[in-house]
Amino acid sequence: MTRLTFISTCVLIANTAFSAEPENLHAWYLSEGIKADGANVRTWENAAASGAAKSLGRASGLPLARRVGTATGERTVVRFDGESALWQPAGNWGTLGDGCTVVALMRLTDSKDGFLFDGSTMAGMTRVQTRKGNWNLGLASKAAGPEQVGADTHTARVGEWQVHSAVFKKTGPLTTRYIHRIGGDEKALDTGVAAPLGGFILGANVATKSGLACDVAEVLVFNAALEGERLTAIEKDLATRWGSPVDLPEAQQPKAPGLPDDPRIFRTTVRKRGQDGVHTYRIPGLATTPRGTLIAVFDARNKGGGDLPGDIDVGMMRSTDDGATWSAMLRVMDFDAAEPGSAGNGVGDPTVLVDAKTGAIFVAALWSKGKRAWFGSGPGITPGETGQFVIVKSADDGLTWSKPVSITPQIKRPEWKLLFNGPGNGIQLRDGALVFPAQFKDEGGVAHSCFIESRDGGTTWKIAPPPIPERPPTSEAQIAECRDGSLLLTMRNEARTGQRAWARWRDGKWSEPWFAVTDPTCMASLVSHPKGVLLFSNPNNAARRVAMTIRHSTDDGKTWSDGKLLDPGVSMYSSMTVLRDGRIGILYESGDVAGLVFARFPLEWVMEK
Repeated sequence: MTRLTFISTCVLIANTAFSAEPENLHAWYLSEGIKADGANVRTWENAAASGAAKSLGRASGLPLARRVGTATGERTVVRFDGESALWQPAGNWGTLGDGCTVVALMRLTDSKDGFLFDGSTMAGMTRVQTRKGNWNLGLASKAAGPEQVGADTHTARVGEWQVHSAVFKKTGPLTTRYIHRIGGDEKALDTGVAAPLGGFILGANVATKSGLACDVAEVLVFNAALEGERLTAIEKDLATRWGSPVDLPEAQQPKAPGLPDDPRIFRTTVRKRGQDGVHTYRIPGLATTPRGTLIAVFDARNKGGGDLPGDIDVGMMRSTDDGATWSAMLRVMDFDAAEPGSAGNGVGDPTVLVDAKTGAIFVAALWSKGKRAWFGSGPGITPGETGQFVIVKSADDGLTWSKPVSITPQIKRPEWKLLFNGPGNGIQLRDGALVFPAQFKDEGGVAHSCFIESRDGGTTWKIAPPPIPERPPTSEAQIAECRDGSLLLTMRNEARTGQRAWARWRDGKWSEPWFAVTDPTCMASLVSHPKGVLLFSNPNNAARRVAMTIRHSTDDGKTWSDGKLLDPGVSMYSSMTVLRDGRIGILYESGDVAGLVFARFPLEWVMEK
């Protein structure tokens, strides 16, 4: 029998003594590295010496922690429900282009087709999936065209723990040999495609569109194509340490943390995945009209959960009873997805703004005709060159809407690669001016937050300079008017330092930027309350989009409270508004409901300690 022979010092893992990590180990996801809030998995830490950057610290949907009995005692596995995933982008995780091996202990919990893993970049896909009752091996890249290369290998058995090995071996400049093994039974495919594994996603494909219902116990990723006795030894070691895991009784399973039990907080689910045939709802915006009507806008991602480009429309719903009930969804921006070459002709990332003086409601969004979104947009002004900053308007409290109009020619420099809005909500200044938060990518591809302004009721617009003209890059922003008339801008910090970027606009000039308030590089919300208090909402975590928290400031944003926890679970983008009676409303992305939740609460709840 072949044995694993490692060198260096001995470490203790899962009650079994092993030598230091094996050669070529790129990432190692052990049971002990599963970090969860109750049942909700937030991250799967990388145990290999390659470091924390390769941890799967980004969650989509709601991966769950499940306890099982094993040959070495009780341990935790991750359950994916077909609508969830854990991932890390290539910028952190890396790209394996000359060969790699993925070894995983897992079991299917449903016969639904889906991806066990994939790369997290569209540049090239190296994946394992189930399809029509079989495991399917294959590769794809841009060079391969729209058809993916693949072949069925083994029967997909539901409810059975199995060790899977996927080996991707580069055999030439544009050729790869793919090997899939289950229990030592090996099937292979030679392809004319060279597709690297860039980044890593567990439980779904790169667009989180084809999730797999499965439990995953452990995953090892090597930066080499392992073969022969070495691969067999690793597979046997994994199978021996785990045996055949058995589910513990439900009473012994982790429980999800509960929502705050406070009668002053009202909640309702506004949109849930699958409603009206829409795959995913994301990117909320919320505003209150002079009549007290709430206007909610959001992405209706029709075919999958991914960002633009794609078949995405801007949806809108109204509430006339402070968010207790909501109207049917109306698509206020919807370009023809069937237009040839349009890549879905999507429009999304909406921002809503209300003119309290006239009652007009404006919704701005990014229109991507073809691949003209965050990636793929380029210099120029026309829809064929660059993403479009488009606006629609309602003059009847949100019942009907105008056709989209692009203001890109008014505000975008031709050399910039992209310019669009917030997302979230815009504001009206005390002097009547209309302001949308905005962002652009300059000619070098660096992202900058900024804002645009109209002083003629939304007919013409001008753009302000960015508060940070060079680096760090900043993107999704929100803006509020302070008591002294200055404008406070809070910005998503693309340097990923775990803190937001801030700047103040006064007398046509920006202050020096500063960095404060914990943030996992996410969109946030900032609003000004009539009582002179600023309110800020975001996921209160430096690395994960969890723990939606509401903070307040009584000194125009110089300092912020520790905040009140609104939702301990997966919670991402948010948008707040002040209701007609002074309470605060928020529309936010909730992993627990896989959709958009509206909540309302009084100002005193936010401000009490």
